[in-house]
Amino acid sequence: MDQRGFWNLLRSRWIALATFAILGIMAASGYVLTTKPEYSAESELFVSAIGSDNTSDLAQGSNYSQQQARNYSIMATRQIVLDPVITALGLSTTPDELSRRVSASVPLNTSLISIAVTDTSPDRAAATADAVATSLVNTVIRLVPKRSDGTTPLRLESVQSATTPTSPSAPSPSIALAFGLLGGLVAGLGFIVLRELTSAKVRTAEQLRQLGLTLLGTIVYDRGSANNPLVPQRGFSPIRAEEFKQVRTNLHFLQTDQRHKVFVVTSSIPGEGKSVTAANLALTLAASGSMVCLVEADLRRPSLANYFDLEGSVGLTTILAHDAIVDDVLQSWGPDGLQILMSGPVPPNPSELLSSTHAQQVFATLRARFDIVVIDCPPLLPVTDAAILGRYFGGAVLVVGSGKVETRELRKAVESLNAAGTPVLGAILNLAPARLLGRHRGSYYVPDSVPEQKPSHQEQLVRGSEEEQLIP
Repeated sequence: MDQRGFWNLLRSRWIALATFAILGIMAASGYVLTTKPEYSAESELFVSAIGSDNTSDLAQGSNYSQQQARNYSIMATRQIVLDPVITALGLSTTPDELSRRVSASVPLNTSLISIAVTDTSPDRAAATADAVATSLVNTVIRLVPKRSDGTTPLRLESVQSATTPTSPSAPSPSIALAFGLLGGLVAGLGFIVLRELTSAKVRTAEQLRQLGLTLLGTIVYDRGSANNPLVPQRGFSPIRAEEFKQVRTNLHFLQTDQRHKVFVVTSSIPGEGKSVTAANLALTLAASGSMVCLVEADLRRPSLANYFDLEGSVGLTTILAHDAIVDDVLQSWGPDGLQILMSGPVPPNPSELLSSTHAQQVFATLRARFDIVVIDCPPLLPVTDAAILGRYFGGAVLVVGSGKVETRELRKAVESLNAAGTPVLGAILNLAPARLLGRHRGSYYVPDSVPEQKPSHQEQLVRGSEEEQLIP
């Protein structure tokens, strides 16, 4: 995933990221509210060496006191120091438990010992810090070897007594909330990336190109298409109409040696809009002046009859059952003379019917009779019908539903076509969100150098007659 794809992913999943951030803040707030506050008190001791006034002796004594200060700071958390503290204050704890609440440190290049104590009671924290300092002084005096005159070479003096804290040191609401927000964002990013890697859905045209598919066009999702799915219907979006015209233009460039006459339209899984796409593609091709036949080869879940409001009880399966011929079941629709061959009754053996010799003869008849044949086939992953027909006609066109199909499913569908010897002629990104395409949607998926398609002979005749009517 490149940087652009990563930011597009974040923009498309911002709700999930915001949810994790809110959950992190809520968890931090719960931690602050349910955790008993702790208070920290600190006392300081100064370690000095008792020596002469000689400069050299003073320097050596300073180094010696700093070294001993580090040693004594370690002793502050030991049992020999903490036992007297527990006895003096009457604490109901053990030396091990108390040592976890006591810390001692020596600032760099100093002879100071800083003793910090945390406790749920601010008064007890201050009293414990002072008691640890006193116990450490007494322990050092008792353990340090004496001189011949009975004095000690080192002296520990209290330079800072502990004061009762007025505000808790932990938990800090601001720090907890900051860590909660950061943790939520990190968890959200991890969830999004992991979900993208394991069950990533195809959303952009760039993902199709990364899979090695030729992009024929992008059809933007339009809420009005649910009530007006077909191009000639009133209320159909003019933007969608132009997008199908761009797909039509790009279909003419699939083969340069000879015109591709049969287009097998399929998808990876149900719900990607391949039937509506096949219907609008056929209508757009017919509007250019070509003789077009739309064949419904989805014999398991036919749907074209609902879109065109035509009779669906007879059709392809009727012909394959030898109960009718092609001319008996073809139905004309629209002003451009689009011929539609419905699926007919749902058979018990669709795959066997489509792979039969009789089916090949029927499709060969249609191919010879019409300029272009568009075949609406079932999805690839549930059944193999599309792979069978695609191999027979030299390839298939994949309809990819943006946000509907996972990358692994699309990859598996392409692999199934390749295994059957069926090349993928191109892919149409359907149901694409307009926000991912930006303002200039046409330039997003159509090359700048695509030549404008010349009007057919029928269109020229129609335009000529219209111009003659305008002449007074």
